[in-house]
Amino acid sequence: MENREYFAVLQYIKTLIMQGKLNIGDKLPTERHLSETLALSRNTVRDAIRIMSSMGLVESRQGSGNYLSNKISRNISATVDFMLLLEQSNYLEINQIRRAIALECFRNIFHKCTPRDIRLLQKVVEKMQNKKRQGHYDKLFHDIILRISNNKLMISIMNALSVICQDLIDNLFKLASRETLTNIINSHKHIIDSIVKRDEIAGYMAVNEHYDLVDKEICKWKEAL
Repeated sequence: MENREYFAVLQYIKTLIMQGKLNIGDKLPTERHLSETLALSRNTVRDAIRIMSSMGLVESRQGSGNYLSNKISRNISATVDFMLLLEQSNYLEINQIRRAIALECFRNIFHKCTPRDIRLLQKVVEKMQNKKRQGHYDKLFHDIILRISNNKLMISIMNALSVICQDLIDNLFKLASRETLTNIINSHKHIIDSIVKRDEIAGYMAVNEHYDLVDKEICKWKEAL
């Protein structure tokens, strides 16, 4: 399939979205309709939809058709995963991206965080101290901050990177020393305290403190290999 044929299908879908005729969750025009409208073969249209599906733009439902999807983060995860396998990146570099997004998210949420959000963050940290599913509650803490930031692109990228790092984070909580675990939990508390006190500088320091601790554990893990 030539690139121009693939882009013709993609551009048509983009036009429908721009015109408000297609939204996430909506059913795409049938392959026959796309074929006739764009003067392309059914096989060409089918191949284009398959490519868009691999990108996370389209979800195919057997017996129902193709639907506009919002699972682009899966494609990002797959790409980064292959970069790790091919040694074109590493967990320290991934953590640098996560740190940068976390710092920007904090800047965005600093004046958006409501008392209800703060109570929810505090409750998550309390759960984290119970030494059960700590990796889960760590992710939940950061997911809440992402949600408050309301930056959809940062949310997609961070979710994709979280999938890649989930095993690493889970093992960090399982294998880290008691002192390290205490420091990690405290870093979450410091983030909350900075929001309560409206101390933006202290908040940046707390975010960096958290990711410094993760970096340190990644280095230890690499040395143990």
